[in-house]
Amino acid sequence: MSYRAIPLECYCGEVPEQILEVGFTSDQHMVIHYWCSACKRVIFASRTMDECREMCPAPEIAAPEALAEDARFLQSMGILG
Repeated sequence: MSYRAIPLECYCGEVPEQILEVGFTSDQHMVIHYWCSACKRVIFASRTMDECREMCPAPEIAAPEALAEDARFLQSMGILG
C-alpha cells in the first residue's frame, strides 16, 4: 500500500512540526488542525472528499508470484481463501 503526503503549509510558508487533530465536518470535509510555531498561528486546513480522492495515488498491482506467496503464507496460518 502506498500513500501520498498531504502538503501542509502555513500562511508564513512554514511546514507544521506536528498535527494536533484530523477530523471530518458534517458537510463532508476533512479538516486538519495544526499550530505554526514560526508565526504562532492556529491553522485549520480543509479538503473536500473529492479533493482527497484526487490526491490518492494509483493502486499498486501485485505480481502473480507475490499473490501466490501470500496465499501460501495464509494457508500456513490455517486461513483458507
